[in-house]
Amino acid sequence: MGRSVRLVALLMVVMAWWALPVWAQGADLSRAVTWVKAQQQPDGGFSDGFSEGSNVGATVDAVFAAVAVGEDVSQWGSPSPLDFLASQAGRLERTGEIAKTILVAVATGQDPTTFGDVDLVAALLARYDERTGRFEGLVTDHAFAMLALKNAGQPVPSGAAEALKALQADGGGWAFDGSSQPDTNTTALAIQALVAAGEPASGEAMTRALDFLRAQQNEDGGFPYQKPSDFGTETDANSTAWAIQGLVAAGQSLDDWNAPHQALAALQAESGAFQWKAIVPGDNFLATAQAVPALAGVTFVEVPTVSAATPPQVTPAPQTLPTTGTENTAAWPVAVLVGVGAVLLLVGLAVSRRGLVGR
Repeated sequence: MGRSVRLVALLMVVMAWWALPVWAQGADLSRAVTWVKAQQQPDGGFSDGFSEGSNVGATVDAVFAAVAVGEDVSQWGSPSPLDFLASQAGRLERTGEIAKTILVAVATGQDPTTFGDVDLVAALLARYDERTGRFEGLVTDHAFAMLALKNAGQPVPSGAAEALKALQADGGGWAFDGSSQPDTNTTALAIQALVAAGEPASGEAMTRALDFLRAQQNEDGGFPYQKPSDFGTETDANSTAWAIQGLVAAGQSLDDWNAPHQALAALQAESGAFQWKAIVPGDNFLATAQAVPALAGVTFVEVPTVSAATPPQVTPAPQTLPTTGTENTAAWPVAVLVGVGAVLLLVGLAVSRRGLVGR
């Protein structure tokens, strides 16, 4: 029996390897995901490494990495990353977080209209302004909202695509806030959003966006966040991963782009994790989690699905009593009774003492 299980496991690994794009087989994505899994926090979520505790963004990235290689995240401990995200669903405020959680719901075979007992699709649409065509938040939030609706089987508002194209800078790129210097990450995400909205790859906006990415690319095939930059223009894993996803979504051959996948694969360390940059040694969580889907040929235009074997369990938010301002009024009657009782006891003792003395 044990031998049969091992054979089946080996067969699954081989099938997963062959399912990867030919150009991605230079990286060990299985080891990368194993490293990511080892970073899981006790609450089931993941930290981005910049702040303590789990957060939605980092956990979403971990889930996408797992799904990209065919892993069921509902089996990643108890609570699982899916449990963590379902428990956070009712507390999401930012458009981008809502959109990304919708993508996770779809990627794990869940219904985004009931995920964590919340209708995330309705919450997302409530943040759309028909007058401006904009979803609330940054350009990245807007783009993720378009991608989330497409994956949820909802129509992407035509005004959203027009609004996104209107934010395109003269050089063909997009800035995360819509007004500062354009960057490769936001541009690659905008390309995916436009593809999701039905924008043709041969359209003007797409052509200009690809021209921008071409101008930003480094000689080694990788991408920096932006050029020029006061923080360096060396190839970094995150930007190269995002750029690859944009190129794949636009139907581009990576071999025609000086093989950016090879530049990304070269950043993988012995541990299985990816470095942020070659000149910055050390395992990096976000670099690893974002590199895996890109090297697996996965984009946000149509996320792959690995249905969760175990539905997410929602952990109720802890109930806390107010500590400032008005106090807990439910406790007032008890406090009053105790106080009155104490006063009456003192009065009684005084009267009793006086009576005893008078005698």
